[in-house]
Amino acid sequence: MKHWRLIPLLILSVGLAGCSMSQETESPSDSQGVMTKKQVLTLATGQPLTTLDTDKLPQFGRLNNTIEGLYSTAGTGQTELALAKKVKVNAAKTTYTFTLWKDSYWSNGDVITAQNFVFAWQRALSPQTKAPNADLFIGIKNARQILNGKLPATSLGVSAPSKFKLVVHLDHPMAELPQRLTFPLFGPQNERIAAKFGKLYATKPQYQVYAGPFMVAAKGNTKHHWHMIPNPHYWDRKHVYLQRINVDVYHSDAQMWRDYRKGTLDEVRLLGKGNIKYFEKQAAYTARPYSKMVLLNYRQTGKNKQINRLLAQRDTRLAISHAINRKKLGQTSYGNTSLPAQGIVPAGLSRGQKGTADFAASQPQQQTLTYNTKLAKKLWHRALKQAKLKHITLSFSYLDAPYSYKIAHTLKQQLTATLPGLTIRLKPRQWSVDEIPGPVNADLSLTTQHAQYADPLSMLALFTSSSMSNTGKWSSPTYDRLVEQASNAPSFNSTRWNTLLQAEGVLMKDQGVTPLFQPASTYLVNPKLNGVQYNTVGTQSNFKGAYFVK
Repeated sequence: MKHWRLIPLLILSVGLAGCSMSQETESPSDSQGVMTKKQVLTLATGQPLTTLDTDKLPQFGRLNNTIEGLYSTAGTGQTELALAKKVKVNAAKTTYTFTLWKDSYWSNGDVITAQNFVFAWQRALSPQTKAPNADLFIGIKNARQILNGKLPATSLGVSAPSKFKLVVHLDHPMAELPQRLTFPLFGPQNERIAAKFGKLYATKPQYQVYAGPFMVAAKGNTKHHWHMIPNPHYWDRKHVYLQRINVDVYHSDAQMWRDYRKGTLDEVRLLGKGNIKYFEKQAAYTARPYSKMVLLNYRQTGKNKQINRLLAQRDTRLAISHAINRKKLGQTSYGNTSLPAQGIVPAGLSRGQKGTADFAASQPQQQTLTYNTKLAKKLWHRALKQAKLKHITLSFSYLDAPYSYKIAHTLKQQLTATLPGLTIRLKPRQWSVDEIPGPVNADLSLTTQHAQYADPLSMLALFTSSSMSNTGKWSSPTYDRLVEQASNAPSFNSTRWNTLLQAEGVLMKDQGVTPLFQPASTYLVNPKLNGVQYNTVGTQSNFKGAYFVK
């Protein structure tokens, strides 16, 4: 019988020492006496299940519950060892040696080994795979050269000297490495299964195996429905209580509401300010802040030289920023729970040492995000004059979805009402599972960036000159240097914190990208559902310990 593991907790603000960690937490208590006999959760989604390949997914959604890696997220700002039993770090903090548990198994009964991690990480970086979030590997030895096509994926600084020993070599110290490793892309993959099924691997549930608490059922999956069941070989199976998680695909909000009211759906997302206000005082109501930011991106390298000349000016971008009523913009689309941007880093993502202020609140150039129509007009006139223009038409791309539609139309109204001579032509774009954030098919584009781990660097690194996410091609040598300094820091100290603040100050002062607001999604959830862990970073909902009460 498997034992309950005593798992070390790693606090975000504490640096890793060059020794094994052994802080222990007690087993959580169960409430099985008040549980219902039927433990079946039914959730909604807007997209069908298209792949089970973790290297093909830009977002993991519900599938996060089928994945487990070296670390998992224990709560805001914390990580805990998961498939790793312990970790040793060398004095230079450039080599991490993980010892894996020997009793962790794939859903088919295979033992999870260190080689499964080596295979998964090399596969994610290989040119044949093109994982959407492969940039997260940068900092691990040779990852950047591999992504640039200068080295083969097999040269990545990760090895398995023995069956349960995994060694990770870094190009430089990375204080945030444990936070990064909670992201599902860093989970293992079963090399034997991948070789067995070849091109069929992970295309359907029967061609994939799982390391997490749940597995996608091989039968009963259609374009309109898929479901998960407990992984029978999961190391902590006795603390997984749900018997099944149904995921139904909806294309109609009205049908979703009807099913929630009938009790056949356990969660429904609230759309529209009116709905949110009506339900706010009900027990089923919940608002979930998430570490993401809605952004306005500028294309400065399009075919129209006049537009390029205009958008390349700092005055233009500042004028647009000051013309935006962020509070109203967020309320119109997401409701009162959304937060006006204080910078590119979301509120609540990270705090400094010894209880210092939230990073977002400390952002030094917050005045660049104030709603000031008088200043906006002044800067806009100056920019038009510099570009030798009296009027201009800008294309504006947004995702063809309800929230994006509301944001784009409200933003168009605000900008054209404040900035004389500006015409905006809206261009909806279709959602794609392979879409890389920040498309460049328009002069302006509306995107959402998620913090993939609990550190300011997860957002700031997206806008360096070499980042694929920096689609506007904004560039600042000073910014690049500051981000690199923070990336190389050996620990979460005040120097690193101040370096990150300086970097965000450079980005905001120049408005290389314009942050709009931090959305908080609002839901009605079956009040009898307990034990769900809602994360603010990475993947949002963890149903491992979820259960229904009578």
